[in-house]
Amino acid sequence: MRALPLISVYMPTYNRAEMACRAIDSVLAQDYPNFELIVVDDASKDQTYEQLSSRYANEPRVRILRQEKGQGACAARNRAINEARGDFVTGLDDDDEFLPQRLSSLYAAYDDQFSMVCSAYIWDYGTFSKTLFADEATVSLSELLDLHTLSNQALVRRERMLALGGFDTGLAAFQDYDMWVRVVAAYGPAKRIANASYKVNVGHELGRITDSPKRLDAHQQFVAKHRPLMSERNLQNQMFYRLTMQKKPLTLTEFFRQCRYGLLNLKWRYFLKHKLSWFSALRLRLMNKGIRGLLKK
Repeated sequence: MRALPLISVYMPTYNRAEMACRAIDSVLAQDYPNFELIVVDDASKDQTYEQLSSRYANEPRVRILRQEKGQGACAARNRAINEARGDFVTGLDDDDEFLPQRLSSLYAAYDDQFSMVCSAYIWDYGTFSKTLFADEATVSLSELLDLHTLSNQALVRRERMLALGGFDTGLAAFQDYDMWVRVVAAYGPAKRIANASYKVNVGHELGRITDSPKRLDAHQQFVAKHRPLMSERNLQNQMFYRLTMQKKPLTLTEFFRQCRYGLLNLKWRYFLKHKLSWFSALRLRLMNKGIRGLLKK
């Protein structure tokens, strides 16, 4: 254990004790031996803080902190990073899970020539799941500004996060994307490994902690903040991403124009999705509810 650096895992939570326990237990099941978990309750209005404090009172690797006033997930993450004792930090949302090899696989892949390391991840709809970005890659700043291909969590040296001021609490969404853009801009390309060790649970009905009704406004903020770093290609691909958030179809002319800026597979799938919208809706319902749910009225 002494040969392995301490990794600090930060996790914000709010009004979700049951899910938070599942997330915490997934960290405690890690095969990497030297870690700590810092959970910051963002002024829950229920008994989340009390339940977690009681359940993990005798677990020295877990620290449960509480914000007296709700400040949002980013402020909670920043507090945890400031309180952390590890050389490295990585995050977990309270409705997600680590697979047992999460920390060990990220640390094994870490190299200081990269600004950070992340992995492929599993998108779990409840009945079906899929793995995203399941290939190893070195991601440059230009590629990252085209599309967020790093995942929402990564292993980073704590000192780098502190030097950059942590997560931007002024953004209503895209906080992780913004953070990784700043990390890559400051410290060089990121590494993504193909080993999927993080599960994003999207099948529940409680809403994700990163969801925001002001998502379009936040995207406009994000683009304005990083516009000096963006090429014309980056800007056009961000505009395409905005169009997908608005769920607007691409005309054939616009599709061919967008193809000049890369991301061809993504744009082709999006174009077909709107041409076959009934099939896309059926597929999504099947992934969320399964065949039985599909047959229910």
